[in-house]
Amino acid sequence: MIIVDDERLERLGLAKMIHNGIPEIEIIAEAPNGRMAIELARELKPDLIMMDIKMPGIDGVEAVREIKKMDKQIKFIMVSAFNTFEYAKEVMQQGVKEYILKPSKQEDVIAALKRVREEILEERKQYMESLQMKRNLSRALSVIESEWLSTLLMNHIEEMNIDEWSKLLGIEVRAGYMMIFSMQCQDHIQTNDEKRTIYSGVKSLLKTKLDENCIVGPMADNQIPVLVLMRSSHEIKRSNAITIARSVVRTLKERFHHTKWMVGLGQPFETIDGLMNSYHEAILALESKKWGTAHLYEKTNYLTEQASIEKERHLLESIKLGDHHRALQAFEIYMEANKDKNSHIYEELSIVITRMLKEYGIHFEIKQKPIQEEQWIISLRQFVMKAVELIHAWRANHQKGYLQTAKEYIENNYEKNISLEEVADFVELSPFHFTKMFKEKFGVTFIDYLTDVRLEHAKRELIHTNKSLKEICYSVGYNDPNYFSRVFKKKTGLSPTIYRNQTT
Repeated sequence: MIIVDDERLERLGLAKMIHNGIPEIEIIAEAPNGRMAIELARELKPDLIMMDIKMPGIDGVEAVREIKKMDKQIKFIMVSAFNTFEYAKEVMQQGVKEYILKPSKQEDVIAALKRVREEILEERKQYMESLQMKRNLSRALSVIESEWLSTLLMNHIEEMNIDEWSKLLGIEVRAGYMMIFSMQCQDHIQTNDEKRTIYSGVKSLLKTKLDENCIVGPMADNQIPVLVLMRSSHEIKRSNAITIARSVVRTLKERFHHTKWMVGLGQPFETIDGLMNSYHEAILALESKKWGTAHLYEKTNYLTEQASIEKERHLLESIKLGDHHRALQAFEIYMEANKDKNSHIYEELSIVITRMLKEYGIHFEIKQKPIQEEQWIISLRQFVMKAVELIHAWRANHQKGYLQTAKEYIENNYEKNISLEEVADFVELSPFHFTKMFKEKFGVTFIDYLTDVRLEHAKRELIHTNKSLKEICYSVGYNDPNYFSRVFKKKTGLSPTIYRNQTT
């Protein structure tokens, strides 16, 4: 803090009172007038200034006014020998809450300092909590965005309202195009940590290059899907899209020396169905396998491509159902429809199916493509059947087990600061898929179930222990007693105190 008074003895007396009465407050400077107080405040940025009102030149009221213009966070305690309403009114208009009369009594000075100190500490705590909340929200939105894009690409859109999700994420999906970044490691097998580092680098780079107007999906099979958002398809220029993609590829190559990159770009879209088409076109654009550059899909036969995409969707739906017969039939129809494009069908279908399996927490990838066409068709058919088998087994055996494990994890860790992402990761499901399944299975959302578990334990402690409300609040996983009380009353209709009085 800074002490401002034109009388040296007053400054010394106040400094001694403060040092003896509340030594945790550090006096960093003194000033004999308002002008010097303004300069010191600009230079030192104190938390608190104790300011005399009547001083020659710039008085205390004017000094407060000028300092407030520079920094609204600085607190003030005003000191004056004049006990008049006008002086008090004038400083209160500047947001000053503490006003001490001279000659100052030590108990008055210490009491005022303690009140202001508590206010500063509380504001600092709220700021840190707000900052942490913003960081957590930013991380959560990043995960949600990625899961949302994955959901769109996997065609899990039946129960979702596009407009609602768009409003939640602050994203307006009117038009855009899909990019798929494909990576190849040149001289060693990458660890999961290396892949996470590369993925974070790609995401950060794209957000910078595209001014945040993109959603980066999860990496699967060394490929990263990216939705680039635009106001309309007319705004999208082919040359601009390719220039951006090539710039990103060059930067990635420079940043990650042991990797090769290429990117496929789909055609612009203005509907959600168009987004799916653009995604498939981006996959097709990677067919050239020419590393180090960007490839834009050239539209040749639109109706044929549409029919092919519909048959692929039908195949994926059959796999998700775990139905061997329907999946095999859908596979043969799909292969017949794409018999003229066999050179890239293997890669395209294997990538899409691998991505779908990972959404269920199933990690299984197809072997390297055989050279002979007859062999790779057999290999692809076997991969489809294996995917059906894995999904069928998952539905039959693991779905209930995973969700029960999630419930047990919540019940065993409710007192900690657990999150939906943490529990989903524990049972190896994507957050979106876990949320959807948990609600379907138990009829409540994850957060409602966690709240119910915490409050049941809180009720038992209210009845059977002598713990304070604050102790109970912390013991069941809440950080804020006021928030805990609000949640408790909302769920039970009673405050924790009234509940305890009525049940004991």
